[in-house]
Formats: sequence, C-alpha cells, structure tokens
Amino acid sequence: MSRLVAALLRRRFWQRLACLLLFLGVLLTGVLLHDRQQSQSLVPLPTAIAFQQFFRRPAPELADQTPAFEIAWAHPNNYGERLRFNADGSLVDNDPLIVLHETVYSADSAIDWFRRGDLEDSEAASYHAIIRRNGAVISIVPAQAKAYGAAESGFDTAEGLETLYGDPEQPPSVNSFSYHISLETPLDGQDSDPTHSGYTVAQYRSLAWLIAQTEVPAERITTHKEVDLSGERIDPRSFDRDRLLKQLRQFRDRLARGTST
Repeated sequence: MSRLVAALLRRRFWQRLACLLLFLGVLLTGVLLHDRQQSQSLVPLPTAIAFQQFFRRPAPELADQTPAFEIAWAHPNNYGERLRFNADGSLVDNDPLIVLHETVYSADSAIDWFRRGDLEDSEAASYHAIIRRNGAVISIVPAQAKAYGAAESGFDTAEGLETLYGDPEQPPSVNSFSYHISLETPLDGQDSDPTHSGYTVAQYRSLAWLIAQTEVPAERITTHKEVDLSGERIDPRSFDRDRLLKQLRQFRDRLARGTST
C-alpha cells in the first residue's frame, strides 16, 4: 500500500513539475514577444524624430519660408509600425531614406483614398506628406509610423541592396526606414504618359524646406521609380533633381550660418 501511495505521489509531483515548466515556458514566450514588439516599435530613426519635431517647431532660420500646413490623417488601416527586424529575426539598421512620389491625380483624391478604411491589404497605401501645387504641405501619416508608399522596393547602394523582409508572404520594402513625400501632379499629368509639365516653384521650395530640417544627406533622397523592384513605377515624372538639390543647399547653408536673411 505504501508503495502505491509513494508512486502516486511521485506521479503527482512530476505532473505538477510539468505544468510549472509549461507555465514558465508560456510566460517566457510572452515576455520575449513583448520585448520583440517593443523593439520593433521603438525605432530611433533620425528621420522620424526630425520630421516629428519640425512639424511642431520649424527651424527659426527658415521661418520666412515656412509653407502653409494642413492635416488630413490617413485611416489607421493604411499605415503601420516601423520595423527593425527581418522575418528571420535579423536586425535592419539602415540610415533614413526620403522617397519622392507624385499623386497622378489631385491631392484631394489621394487623401480621400488614404482615408478609406475598407481597402484590401493589397490596396492600402499612404504617404507621410503631400505637397500641393501651391506649396501647402499636408500631413498624412505621423512621422514615427510606417507609410505604405513603396511596396516591392529596395535602395541600391555600393554595399548592396537595402530593404526589409518583414513578412515572408510579402515582397521586401524600404517603407520601415523611409519618409514618403508626394508632389501633387499637374492637370496634364493625370495619365500614364512618361512626362508632364512638371512641378511648381512653390512645390520645390516646400520640398526643400521639409528636407532641409533633417540630417538626411542628398544621396539618400530618392524616388519611387529608383527604389521600385517591380519595374512598374515611374514617379515622380518630370522631376528636376538638380533644382531640388540647389534649393536644398541654399536652405542648409542658411541653417549652418544661423541666419534668416
């Protein structure tokens, strides 16, 4: 009898130990997942920090060039959290990238699309900001969030292709380390032609003003066409990069001198 009782006690002991180990395993898994989620969402990107700050506190040296601002937040379904890890767990630590686009149709039509909450995952899209033809800057997605501006994309460098493989079932993308700015397209560009009449003086000025208040270097200012891996994107069409960079240098020189004259 005593042997039977002892055997039962031993069995109960091992059952309890197994339950305890299972509980500890679940608890540890939860902690690790929480830490992973925290590390994914806490992304100290200079781009996000700089843009988030200057929307509230523009550089005083460029105050006389401050454009008109609007806010038209996208639906939360159309943007997400910036990630720092590939799906296999490897860290992605790329420097911030600025990707330029165009709306093709009006700025308001793009805003209406981004505000829709009934879009399929494949249709979800957004920019961080749109610049109207008159130079007004429209804030669409918070700077610390990931806008869905470039789906299948990568930035080619001398060290290799920069991208992030966040989902094994989705193509890689630069979205997690990019800030997306779109220029409103002229009326004659509301089609699929390779060129149009271009962008306004006010648009180039506002675009340079935006970028000047970040530390993103000229070589990391790119276009949707340049990062697109599908070979289908051609925007922003008729974009004058030299014109932007000339204006950007002027603004950054003023910042370096610390003067608004």
